Amino acid sequence: MEKNINIVIAGLGTVGTATIKLLEKNKYIFSHKFGLKINIVGIFAKDKFKKRDFKKNKYKWFNDPIKMIEQKNVDTVIELIGGENGIPKKICYHALKSKKNLITANKALLAHEGYKLAKLAEQNEVKIGFEASVAGGIPIISTLKKSFNGIKINKITGILNGTSNYILTNMLEDKNEFNTSLKKAQTLGYAEQEPSNDLNGLDTLHKILILSTIAFNKKIDLKKITYSGIENLTKEDIFFADRLGFRIKLLGICCLEKKNIRIIIAPFLISKKKELSNVNNNLNAIIIDANNNNKTILVGEGAGGDPTSLAVVSDLMNISNNKENEFMYGITYKDLKKINISNNFSSNNNYFIRAKIYDKPGAIAAITTILKNFKISIKSLFQEQINKKIFNVVLLTHKCNKSSINPASIKLNNCHFVKEKAIIMQVLHV
Repeated sequence: MEKNINIVIAGLGTVGTATIKLLEKNKYIFSHKFGLKINIVGIFAKDKFKKRDFKKNKYKWFNDPIKMIEQKNVDTVIELIGGENGIPKKICYHALKSKKNLITANKALLAHEGYKLAKLAEQNEVKIGFEASVAGGIPIISTLKKSFNGIKINKITGILNGTSNYILTNMLEDKNEFNTSLKKAQTLGYAEQEPSNDLNGLDTLHKILILSTIAFNKKIDLKKITYSGIENLTKEDIFFADRLGFRIKLLGICCLEKKNIRIIIAPFLISKKKELSNVNNNLNAIIIDANNNNKTILVGEGAGGDPTSLAVVSDLMNISNNKENEFMYGITYKDLKKINISNNFSSNNNYFIRAKIYDKPGAIAAITTILKNFKISIKSLFQEQINKKIFNVVLLTHKCNKSSINPASIKLNNCHFVKEKAIIMQVLHV
């Protein structure tokens, strides 16, 4: 006998539409494999009259998402609007307060409100599914909660933003400037019309915070994490890195130490010989370093309607069959302990530095002197003329600490011959 599951869906964009189409397409599978009959008893979106890629007249439309949730027969609310405030926030809180299960892809909301939502879900004895919030088609949430349950995780390194990864790939392969690659990403649907959160590293920050909480069972203060993105990188940086044997990737990294968690979101140089350097276009990749030097690598589509909708439906199946981990983060809200946060690597690293400077006598000597004064030695250095007055100086340092790089970069940027603020990136050894 089939078990009836009544759901409502808020948000009918790319992911919401793909979710409805997937549910329509796989009714037979849900029935025969899971014994479930999924009934969509309400839909909501901001624009009722926008054309959608499904027959919306088949479903009951609500102009008020709260009234949609308050239907007595609703089991699960699926929120696919996105954003940490406004309607999405109201929907998620009201769903849990109404004792409805919640499924969401809203990483921004989870990063800001996740702990409160977890507490509310426990109080009302309902579940939250959020597989779709991180890395789209990669089942990283369930992997951490189930496959690594009871296994100590030391470090997570991830390419977690498909938009940035596509842009960096396109800049290299098609030799495009940043803005040209961004426009192409927007045309292909890989980037939003307002893509700042993808480009400045904030989206990656939201995702790595979620993963850190699950991996380390710690409560992490979002406001204490610094981040940087790719918006200031140029085609020159891509090609100079390539010349040195590297690829540039925007990474989110978290690692557990004795008294703190180190979380870093920034573009890194990675050797062309390493796995992560060959993850291109809109793909995401995550490396999990666990005890006994065990390394697990997961690669897949990080965004888009099809992979994300699969994650949404997977959550729905698990929750409906009571197979989902009881607690949002794998343990109770009360067991999540606060921990100090560091934004820097404790170990020494190589650094890539590119400075655009005016052609002045003694400029190169001055740069090398600055680095020498901060005990930074140079592994390789070359310069490339841009025009008669300006040239790029590119160098790769030997391993040094960030405590030396930071003051050295300030000193360098204050030099009268420096035209633009120098680009500085770490080399990641994975």
